[in-house]
Amino acid sequence: MAKPAPLRKANFSRRPSPAQHLGLVIFGLLLGLLASEAACRFLYTTPWYEGLLDDQVRREPTQAVHRNSLGLRDIDYASPKPPGVKRVLFLGDSFTFGSGVERDDAVFPELVEHRLAGVLRERGYEVEAMNGGVPGSLTGDWVDLLAHAGPLFQPDVVVAVFVLRDGTSLSAMTDFFGAIRNGVVRRNLESLLYRHSYLWRTFSDGVDRKQVSTEYARAINLAFIGDDRQTREWVRARENLRRIAAASERMGARFGLVVFPLLADLDEGSYPYEHVCKLVAQFGHEQAWPTLELLPAYMGQDATSLWVSPDSQHPNERGHRIAAEAIVPFVKGLLDRTMAPEPGEEAEPEKSYPQA
Repeated sequence: MAKPAPLRKANFSRRPSPAQHLGLVIFGLLLGLLASEAACRFLYTTPWYEGLLDDQVRREPTQAVHRNSLGLRDIDYASPKPPGVKRVLFLGDSFTFGSGVERDDAVFPELVEHRLAGVLRERGYEVEAMNGGVPGSLTGDWVDLLAHAGPLFQPDVVVAVFVLRDGTSLSAMTDFFGAIRNGVVRRNLESLLYRHSYLWRTFSDGVDRKQVSTEYARAINLAFIGDDRQTREWVRARENLRRIAAASERMGARFGLVVFPLLADLDEGSYPYEHVCKLVAQFGHEQAWPTLELLPAYMGQDATSLWVSPDSQHPNERGHRIAAEAIVPFVKGLLDRTMAPEPGEEAEPEKSYPQA
């Protein structure tokens, strides 16, 4: 009888061929792409550019807030001013108003008033701060507001809170963003990938956002250092700030300037608006006005953590707290100059501000 042939052992250790290996890699990549596509379809809501114009146009805030008889986000104050009361009037735009912040007591004018109350009470004074922030306003509107509200409120201190956009033309910025939005929409409609792949749409939106941010920074900077047409609003703003300072002096109030930065890319050495912040502060120093730059208080922060929403760079409650912490000692210094020195205390000499 023939002896049976020995059984061969299966070679389970044999490696896949290069073609099989490539096929496995491609299969894994496709599987990952499909999973990513499914996740993007689940998470994606609406194209980011749909809200691109919302933060640029003049519009009333949607949140319900208390307004006084002047239409401002505050209470009505007694007129004439009671004895023993020191008053601060903040002039500004939607940053000062607190657009997107629901609680009235979480906006920096209210926070400053609250934190100064205890300090001034020790010296026998009460303090009242009026939020004169008007969404969508420019410096010319602040001149009108001071002329109307000043005689009623009788401030001891007037603070102009100048956000960098206040030196630009809002209508021009709307045109600027409108052109960008239209270009993005047209390009996306022509893209087969953008229309059918949510993964590509998410990536493309990120690239577009970065481009818009770069172009916006360039437009803001040119509004202060560009040609005569580009800097027209900054020229008007400087004259209006001079008018506000002069009107404050006529009504016996101290004037101060606060420079509020745009809350984006707050990295040391790469902040795109640093030169403009210094330019506005330099103007304040040239006028011999007490001037506070808020940029150092925000530098190094994660900018997005300070926004009221992903589509709006207005400061949220935390952003307002940071502003208030820096503004309190600044306003206290201005108020100190309106009060008689305490017994045994010499009056503080006027500060000298450097000329540019």
